[in-house]
Amino acid sequence: MRVEDLDVPDEAKEVIVGSGIVDLYPPQVEAVKAGALEGKNVVLASPTASGKTLVAELCALKHALEYGGKTLYLTPLRALASEKYHEFRKYTAIRKVDGRRLSVGISTGDYDSSDPWLRRHDIIVVTNEKLDSLLRHRAPWVEEVSLVVADEVHLINDVERGPTLEVVLARLQQINPDLQILALSATIKNSDEIAEWLDAVPITTDWRPVTLREGVLMGNEVGRRGHKNKGEG
Repeated sequence: MRVEDLDVPDEAKEVIVGSGIVDLYPPQVEAVKAGALEGKNVVLASPTASGKTLVAELCALKHALEYGGKTLYLTPLRALASEKYHEFRKYTAIRKVDGRRLSVGISTGDYDSSDPWLRRHDIIVVTNEKLDSLLRHRAPWVEEVSLVVADEVHLINDVERGPTLEVVLARLQQINPDLQILALSATIKNSDEIAEWLDAVPITTDWRPVTLREGVLMGNEVGRRGHKNKGEG
């Protein structure tokens, strides 16, 4: 499937193609076919560098440019939040229907504020703990969120961090029953269970953009064993 064939605004496709992406990876195609661009909840579990973030970008652009909604991108770490914020910044040259440029914001600290200034942004990147704080402070703009992307969703199984992620996702669904959830992970083992809880379509694949090779170093020599993607000859 090619980017030009996707049901997203042309302005978004121009930015994506301009960044060098013309064809979608298999996991991305599966997510599109599962209804990610049609508002369906999806749990996408695929290896690192298999293109999960692009699926989130496509969904976020769809919501911002066509539905007029807001996107919350959740990450467990501040460093990851900063990375995703800079990735989304490449879309800020796109103008919305009202003429304003698409806006991206980030907030990862100050747990004693509702950050009312975040309301002006279309895509908002926050840590799980920051969102928990925003919900406790009843940030009014949260009601405008139509898409939440939960990155590293496998942490929901973590004893320390899991409860926070579970609570914020459940709370967001209460605030907006029509909310779309896109859950991403490279290592999740119980994707079917999480998908059932989120009423989502589970997609699990081992596909990788490059061949994974294992090796054992013995002295000055490396014994290697190649692993091929499914479907490779």
